[in-house]
Amino acid sequence: MKIIIIYINFVCTALIYIKLKNLESISIEIEEKVSKALAKISRLVDQNKDLDEKLNVALAKNLDNEEIIESMKEKYKALKIASAITGSDSKNIGETKNEINSLIREVDYCISQLSD
Repeated sequence: MKIIIIYINFVCTALIYIKLKNLESISIEIEEKVSKALAKISRLVDQNKDLDEKLNVALAKNLDNEEIIESMKEKYKALKIASAITGSDSKNIGETKNEINSLIREVDYCISQLSD
């Protein structure tokens, strides 16, 4: 009977030792996975910062380009008016007259606002 108790005690001790080794290997595996995840998060944060910077640069360029386009539209409009006034483009004369009349109305409105 004593031998059976000693044997059972030995088996229990062996099982506990095996479980502890298994837990230790699981713990090491978890640490490695957490370490890899943290490294990946760090890389993604850096990548996100780079993308934010590139986005800001692209947005600034887009804004500059929109301003250039608006400026070019105004210059084109002025050239069309000048061309019509000089008579070099007869099909825009009516449009130019309308534009001049519109500008005159705006000036008249401003003058009336100033005189009030």
